Amino acid sequence: MRDDDWGLQVGKLSLEDTFGEGWTPPSSSATDESTNVILSNNIKFPLELIYQVIFIGGKRGSGKSYSAAVIMEELNRLGLQFVCIDPLDAHGHLSELHGVEAINPSRQETINMKKLLDKLKNSNSSLVINMSGLSLDLQQKLIAEYCEALLEAELGDRGLMTILEECQDFVPQLGRPSSFASIVRLCKLGRAKGYGVALISQRPAAVSKEALSQASIYMIHNVINTKDLDALKEQLSFGTDKETIQKILSGITYAGAGEMVCYAPEFFKEEGYVIVGKVDRPRRTEHKGKNIDVQASIGGPTSFATSRDTTPKKFDLSNIRDTLESEDDRFNDDEDISEEETQLETYEWVPQDNDLLDSETTPSRQGGGWVSAASAIGLISMGVYFVTRGLARKE
Repeated sequence: MRDDDWGLQVGKLSLEDTFGEGWTPPSSSATDESTNVILSNNIKFPLELIYQVIFIGGKRGSGKSYSAAVIMEELNRLGLQFVCIDPLDAHGHLSELHGVEAINPSRQETINMKKLLDKLKNSNSSLVINMSGLSLDLQQKLIAEYCEALLEAELGDRGLMTILEECQDFVPQLGRPSSFASIVRLCKLGRAKGYGVALISQRPAAVSKEALSQASIYMIHNVINTKDLDALKEQLSFGTDKETIQKILSGITYAGAGEMVCYAPEFFKEEGYVIVGKVDRPRRTEHKGKNIDVQASIGGPTSFATSRDTTPKKFDLSNIRDTLESEDDRFNDDEDISEEETQLETYEWVPQDNDLLDSETTPSRQGGGWVSAASAIGLISMGVYFVTRGLARKE
């Protein structure tokens, strides 16, 4: 008998296992790649995806921006157009693809939306707008102008997907920035003109419910925040039974990097509206959205704690005493400085356990550095002494 026959395994449950008994994974049958947007073997959509409203959510590092990039690469592969509004420069490498271009507006520049839409209409190119160099209010203003110009334009029957990264900054649940009404209008009215919207955020609770309610597809990566789960529960409750909702919410708390619960009633009717899996479609460009590589400097030549020197150190402060005595002569007072007050010749310092600096490797602890520190202490003491004596004489 093997232990794994009884379910013993290394690591956490798979996302599929969390759905429990009664749920059957969809078959990964061959897919016509010329008519489908493919995210994985079992997560795929017909070309109608381009004019849907999609919400892609998940905590930082869960894979939401990666999934969005896969969708854009798939649209490009199929000859469909998109505009990616990228406030964090997470998708800069997409412009390496044939048919994808990028612009990087600065604070001194604006975007002529008429020319932008004419370019989309008269070419088959897609566009990434890197807004990372702009302030938030400028980003919001440009997004509002883009959405309004797009709704007024006529691009024909070609379709266009607009991807909005960090959408909670542009269509928030609290507050009404200049971009808010325009995005909501695009979500509500865009489908009739063939315009889709992908809203991407790590905080579902921070995104306007008015905009989220327009989504027909939810691609949810790992989410653990209670408020975010409640926000998703509220949006998914329309036309979905409670058992299915509970499975979805339980599943996304188990999702690993790249894994998602995809809820799409319009497309996944036979699968019970829900498909789970990992976005593993091979990328054609490098994913730019990632964390910096932080490395420790311990052990290097400038390390603060490479060794410990616990030898007591003595410092000659006799010059401070002489200064005090010479200054004291200015007071024509017969009082003598007490013996206790004159014990300033030496000061003994013993390193404590919480001292992290290395006396041998840190130059500022040698010679002049310690004398300067001791001099400062002496001068402060001198000042206090003179003030005290002056007050005593006045009394």
